[in-house]
Amino acid sequence: MLYQILAILFLAGTTATLTAQSSVSFEMFGDTYTTGGGSVVTGDFNNDGKPDIVECCGTNTLVFRAGNGDGTFQAPVNVATVSKGATSLVAADFNGDGNLDVAGLTGGIGATTLTVWYGNGNGTFQAGVNYTTTQTTDSLAVGNFFGDGHPDLAVGEGDGNIDLFRNEGSAFVFDKSINLGGGADAEVQLDAGDLNGTGVSDIVAAIMNIAPPTATYVLWNNGSGTFTQDELGTYTQPEVKMGYLNGDSMEDAIVAYTCNPTPNGSPAGKQPPYNPCAGFDVYYGQGGNSLYKATVIADSDAYAPSWNNGSTMSVADVNGDGYGDIVVATALSNYSDFGVLVWLGNANGSFQQTPEEFISNTDSDGPLAMADFNRDGMMDFVMDSGSDGNSEFFTNSTVRPACGTYTISPSVTVCQPVNYTYSPSPVKVEANSYDTTKVTAMQEYEDGSLVYSEPVTSFDTTFTASLGSHLFVTKGWDASGRDFVADRNITVYSGTPGPVCPATTDSANICLPSGASSSSPVEILANGNTGTVIPTAAQLYINGSLVANNEGYCYPNGDSCTGGTTYVQTTQTLASGTYSLVFKLWDANGDVYTATKTLTVD
Repeated sequence: MLYQILAILFLAGTTATLTAQSSVSFEMFGDTYTTGGGSVVTGDFNNDGKPDIVECCGTNTLVFRAGNGDGTFQAPVNVATVSKGATSLVAADFNGDGNLDVAGLTGGIGATTLTVWYGNGNGTFQAGVNYTTTQTTDSLAVGNFFGDGHPDLAVGEGDGNIDLFRNEGSAFVFDKSINLGGGADAEVQLDAGDLNGTGVSDIVAAIMNIAPPTATYVLWNNGSGTFTQDELGTYTQPEVKMGYLNGDSMEDAIVAYTCNPTPNGSPAGKQPPYNPCAGFDVYYGQGGNSLYKATVIADSDAYAPSWNNGSTMSVADVNGDGYGDIVVATALSNYSDFGVLVWLGNANGSFQQTPEEFISNTDSDGPLAMADFNRDGMMDFVMDSGSDGNSEFFTNSTVRPACGTYTISPSVTVCQPVNYTYSPSPVKVEANSYDTTKVTAMQEYEDGSLVYSEPVTSFDTTFTASLGSHLFVTKGWDASGRDFVADRNITVYSGTPGPVCPATTDSANICLPSGASSSSPVEILANGNTGTVIPTAAQLYINGSLVANNEGYCYPNGDSCTGGTTYVQTTQTLASGTYSLVFKLWDANGDVYTATKTLTVD
């Protein structure tokens, strides 16, 4: 039997609404550079300790955007030529030289090419190395499929197949093709992760583009590149994703699907389904080849994520309360406005049924990638906004709530650090544990070395760490001798995180300068939140004069907005005296949200 009973406090069906600990806030910015659209991936590609992005390939080029470490990016640089298009970019150090590399599926519709660009460690890449797949390609995932620790590649194809490419260090070698069925039009979308804690990567896969309902599968890795296949269930237009959602060390699989596929009229130029209705099932990893299934979001009034040159769904602890959240780039119910939706997680593993919405453009949704762009320990997002090739950035400005505790037995809730973020040293670790059997101790391991062990159920302690990447493992023990863990991968850096400015829905806020007085020059940071209406311009006035007008990619007639903005960040040289600061955020309806501040400059 694939599923086993999970010994947790969990709301069956998870249709109840629980109170979330904190609302989410983003500083949104529509990028003024056009890179041609396509796919996006994040990582430190120039080894300067700052997260960058690589995009591909609407202009038939691989584009590098160097991060400044404060949430901003340098102009795009074309670093490689691509024959035509690219989907599903992934990044890893494939050849073990310490530099991040990039792989993608290239050649456009009907192509059978997997391309790997080996990084030089300075933001440039070697010429792409091409590998031929057995059929047309649709999606790509990276994982340790053969148990040797090397990052291998799995390609989802257009006829129900998955091709596995073994990484031999300096090159990839085709190993095998696994057929899931579905026939010649069965496009496979997939992701990889460790569902059972064995240290090798399993695969979840969805069959798409054939008459619904279609099947989804888990492929359990037997440890040497062979797999045991189980069907999860059948869904309409599914997308799958892996991530950590319940406070243990095993990844979980999410299946997002359309729960109301019946058309109800045809919006001009739009594809079915027309009635928005998204559902999300989570298959929680249980150890062994077993999963626990829960419908965590049912009948949400939003369009389900859809594969768009890459995954439009991510899993991260967005608000820093220790609970995994679901993030999706998608459309609102009018199918005219697009942006990012966040379903916040709850202590019992369920989710808020109504998402928090951050709507940015009228063009389209696109591939979504995440990284801690301003290195403040919170996860940020970038969305390739589709046909125009602009990028929309969502810098996380959420006020971190109190640390939560999963009521899942057993579990460890780690609120700080958030997985895959940046931190200065010493690294703050804040964690709680829960078990129906008495918890007797908690421990912390830094890169495999025990650095903390106390008879407690929670702790908030700092640990010294050198610059670079580190693995922090938080472990709990109970009276039966059972241990349970949660892992955090972080990067330690020397520097100061970029400032952020939180804003609640339908409001504006001036965060810097923080006090009533300041010396010159004055750094001014203001942000707003227009709710479900696209922001069109963020303006700053000093003593009635407009000094900053951040329009993103929105146009005055209100008919087109390919990347809105919500904030202004500027440094102004001001003489001694008293000044009136006024921040205005306009939306597509013509409404304006205003924040004011009186400032004395010394």
